[in-house]
Parts: sequence; structure tokens; C-alpha cells
Amino acid sequence: MQFAPVLKRHYKYKNIAAALAICLLLILWLTTSCSNKALERNKPQSTTKVVSASSKKKETKKKDEQKITENYRYEEIDSNEVSNGSLVLVNNDHKFGGKLTDTDTLYSYLFSNNGTQIMYASTTVLEADKTALAALQKLANEYYTNTSDSSLLLYSTTENPDGSSTDFDESQTGLTFDMLIYDDATGGYSPYTGDGKTSWILANGHKYGIILRYPADKTAETGHEFVSNHFRYVGVPHSEIMAEKSLCLEEYLEFVKKYTFEKPLSFTAYEGDSFEIYYVPQSKDRTTRIPIPQSPEGKDYAYTISGNNYDGFIVTVNLSGETKVLKTETTDANETDADTDQNDAEYTSDEQDVYTENADNAADENTNEEENDQEAY
Repeated sequence: MQFAPVLKRHYKYKNIAAALAICLLLILWLTTSCSNKALERNKPQSTTKVVSASSKKKETKKKDEQKITENYRYEEIDSNEVSNGSLVLVNNDHKFGGKLTDTDTLYSYLFSNNGTQIMYASTTVLEADKTALAALQKLANEYYTNTSDSSLLLYSTTENPDGSSTDFDESQTGLTFDMLIYDDATGGYSPYTGDGKTSWILANGHKYGIILRYPADKTAETGHEFVSNHFRYVGVPHSEIMAEKSLCLEEYLEFVKKYTFEKPLSFTAYEGDSFEIYYVPQSKDRTTRIPIPQSPEGKDYAYTISGNNYDGFIVTVNLSGETKVLKTETTDANETDADTDQNDAEYTSDEQDVYTENADNAADENTNEEENDQEAY
């Protein structure tokens, strides 16, 4: 009887300890559960399906392709213009059938903007295309800035100094230059070979739209022997693409033919401008209809159209350039300017559908190859 109270107290303490243990387990379970729920709440929630990297790339490309096709007009040009432009191919198989019009004499281009003479000419009465001369002046100025060398001499452009024809049929285009370099050893001028510091021109000419026309490793493609001092203006960004992909002019003109208005070649040039390039086949009719992209405000982007001198036109659109209001020239003597603007600006959805369907059919066989090329850029 004396020990009964002690036993009762002992059991009471055991019950309290068990209760505390159960409480601790409940607290631990609640803490873990709440923590998991908090993690779930903080976890980013996706409302869209997962898209693979390749799919995203295709979607991005699709958006890029749409930026010049969402708003556009048509321009009709004489189909014979296929023989004019900075990308015309002139060789034994393709004689020059264009016109040499926008030319200038060499003299003023031999100097930098501050009046320093940066190159020479065998005679200043020689002429060349104005755009090509401006590009050559820019190239020569940068060459002089980097090397302090002003010994370059232009020997022939559209003709030889004596007035005779050059050895190159494409000189008729006004887009070519033959270069000589002063030789300290002989005290005279020798053909440019790209040796020593003059190699800068070969390494950088493409940034200014100028290429070596007949490279040593492209004789099979050009059908012409290697010529170390004969240069050709083709313009940016074409020269940069040719340099990046190691293409001569013959190869490049075939390469660019697989790019259409709907699926153009996108390229960012050395100076940062973004270009879209596409090919339009020459029509069998008197005129060829060419789609020209416009800004959302209905203004033209800066663009050029060049024939390739055998079967079509290459359109080059500078999306980084300033846009301008279209000034349409009348293509028919009986058609007013207002009618021309109306025809160019207002085309039916049927016309767009027909053009798109035809272009898509022509491009289908090149789709896979085109995607691989575009990814390189």
C-alpha cells in the first residue's frame, strides 16, 4: 500500500512522454508537407507545351521570313534589264548586253576626304562605274590608313590607257579594276600579287564589295586562268557572303538562285546592316514582275535589283537602311502615274496566293539545303 502512489506517478510520466513524442512526429510531418507545397507553389508553371530547340529555330526563321512579305508591292521592269547591274556575269558563255551609263573619271577618287592622295592611275581619263569607284576609294583609304602605302596604281578599267580594249570582256561593265604596285627594287610598277603588306587588300576587299575575280583555286569554275591583279565590284553583302563561303561569282549566282521572296537569304554585313536577298526568274514577257518589300508604314526599304546576265534578277534589301516613299515611274506611255501607283499598291489576295504558290513549288526541292545554309549565319 505504501508504493501505490509511486507507481501511479511513474505511469503518469510515461503517458506524458508518449504524448510529447506523438506531438513531435505530427509537427515534423506538418513541416515537411508544408515545405513541399511551398516548393510546388514557387516552381515556375508552364502554360505552353515544351518546344525543342530545333522547333524554336524554325519558328524564329519563319518570323524572319515574314518580315519582308507582310507588306509589299510589285515593280515591273524591262526583262532585258537582266544584263544590267553589279552582279552581271560576263564571260565566254555570257556576253555583256547591258549599258554602261552611270560612270565617272578616276581622278577625284584617287584622294581621301582630307585631300591625301591614296592611290594613282595610269591616266585619269579612264572611267568606271560611280558606285564601284566610291567603294574602291573607301578600300584604298583604309589600306592607306593601315599601311601608310599609297603606291597602288589603277591600270585599266573600261579600257586600257591607250584606248584599246582590255583583255577582259567584263571590263565593259565598268565594274572591274586592274591594279599595279610600285616596285622599290626596279623603280617601276608591276602587277599586284598580294604579297607583303599589300595582302591587306585581299584579306579585306570583300568588306567594301570588291573581290578578286579569278582566284587560283577557282579556275575550273570561272573557266579562266588565275589573275592576281584583276578585281571586280559586286557590292556588299554579296562580296562578304562569297568570301565567307569561298565562292567565286559563277558559284555565287547559282547559290543565290535557291532563295525566294518568301524564303530569302538573311545576312548581317560587317558594318552591321541586315540584308535580305532573293532571286526572281526573268519572265518570258516584255516585263518581269518583282515583289518589293515595304515597311509597315508603306515605305520602301533601301533596295537594289541586279540582273545576272542570263536568267534572272537578284534583289538585295537593306532592312537597316532608311525607308522612303515610293516614286513610281510610268512603264506605259498611256498609263498615268496615279494609275501606276494604284496598280503597284493594290493587288488582290488571289495574285499574292498565285505568286506564293509558284514560288513555294520552285523552292521545295531546295528547302533542306536552304535551312542548312541559313543556320550558318
